[in-house]
Amino acid sequence: MNILRNLLNLPPALPPAPLPTPVTINGIRFPADGSPPHLLPLTTTSSIASSGGPDAPWGHVPDLRAFWKTPQAWQWRDIDIFRLENQPISSCNGLYVVFFSFDLGALPENNNFPQRLFGRRRAFAGDAFIVRLKGGQIGEEAGEDGWAVWVDVPEEVLGLPVMDMNVRVEDFGE
Repeated sequence: MNILRNLLNLPPALPPAPLPTPVTINGIRFPADGSPPHLLPLTTTSSIASSGGPDAPWGHVPDLRAFWKTPQAWQWRDIDIFRLENQPISSCNGLYVVFFSFDLGALPENNNFPQRLFGRRRAFAGDAFIVRLKGGQIGEEAGEDGWAVWVDVPEEVLGLPVMDMNVRVEDFGE
């Protein structure tokens, strides 16, 4: 490869950027067993950096393998990104990510998720998680090293009307 670079007069290849250091943040777990959602500490892993998945550009994500139990459930993970804006508690405004698996062969179906958040009923395989990124929109979440900066979900988030587990889509009045 270096011979080709020299022939084409290309600059030397840069060494790969070091992977991010794991961090521990508070996120929300929505258990598949129907028990109440709760905050818990989650530590990130950079094992996804070369996976090509939807979360790979962040360099590290919360490691949820202990909750999803099987390698396939981890491989079959997906994300949804949303912003909370104009909330009654302004410290809760920000950019959030839902992590979930769709491996219904290995994990139970989970309907234990606030319907108001996406305006519809959501179902996942196994536990679902919400974590928070730095910034208010995509493009603001990276740190100086270029990797995602994860921050704690404020505990007040669970008390927001948008997180009310008892509101169903039919109750929206729309």
